[in-house]
Amino acid sequence: MSDTKQLIASLDEKVGQLVSKLNQEKSALKSKQEQINELNQQISAHQAEVSKLKGENEELKNKPQESTDNSEELKVKIDGLVREIDKCISLLKV
Repeated sequence: MSDTKQLIASLDEKVGQLVSKLNQEKSALKSKQEQINELNQQISAHQAEVSKLKGENEELKNKPQESTDNSEELKVKIDGLVREIDKCISLLKV
């Protein structure tokens, strides 16, 4: 009888340890699932950002390199510099 009680007590202890281990593993699994969900959300956010940036990049590629106002300013500056160079050349000839 005593051996039976010891065997039952030993089995009861082992079952208790297994239940405790099962609860720890369930907790770890829940934590990992939450982490996976968080990472999936981050991936979705990054994918949306990448798509947005690709769209902006395409817009910039299709946009003209210089606006007409800027090109007019450059023409005026270049004309002024050419006149100044011409004056310098004429002074050197004299």
